[in-house]
Amino acid sequence: MQCLAELHSHSTVSDGKSSPEEIVLRAVYLGLSAIAVSDHNTFRGSAIAIESAKKQDLNITVIPANEVRTIKGDVLVLCEKIPYEEPPKFPSELHDWAISNNCITIAAHPFHIGRKSVGKYLKNNLNDFDAIEVWNPRGIPFLNNPAMKLAEKYSKPKTSGSDAHILQELGTSPTEILADECELYNILDSIKKGKCNPTKHYMGLTTMFNVLKWSIKRRI
Repeated sequence: MQCLAELHSHSTVSDGKSSPEEIVLRAVYLGLSAIAVSDHNTFRGSAIAIESAKKQDLNITVIPANEVRTIKGDVLVLCEKIPYEEPPKFPSELHDWAISNNCITIAAHPFHIGRKSVGKYLKNNLNDFDAIEVWNPRGIPFLNNPAMKLAEKYSKPKTSGSDAHILQELGTSPTEILADECELYNILDSIKKGKCNPTKHYMGLTTMFNVLKWSIKRRI
């Protein structure tokens, strides 16, 4: 079975424009199999999204997620359930913590200039990450190339994600996951085993304009 999963998105819980509830509904509308609301340094967005999906009996898997800002850069953490303790802020410790909590770690936009990226650290510490986000449509597209080349050279699992901060971005570049079922354990296990494929799509001009508008408004 092929599952389409949005593995990287942000809500009002951190710096996104839309609520976790709106993100889940949008994901269902787009026909996604799974959605990760990966707010910065918190699982609260995911917790709200999970509860919303349950209440509305929505046919979608909501992945407990958190984009942890480590001292070396941003790392996506996807889990089987919401952890009871806060994740550490050093990548090697975070990876050990992830193993103990049935989670996986993904290097987010690792070589994007001007963003909190783990690129330099990643090159020498590949084992601290279960997968690499090789396509992120935010920023300059060619900055995804080093991540793709590194993942291919060392046979690391490759993912993609929109890094959505507004609804129009959601589902721009979902990850194709090969799994027996589109359930939490199967999705995470498939990513860890490399049974996943990134998709490469770009934001449209209207979406880019709305992203810029939201970015300016949020900072003001």
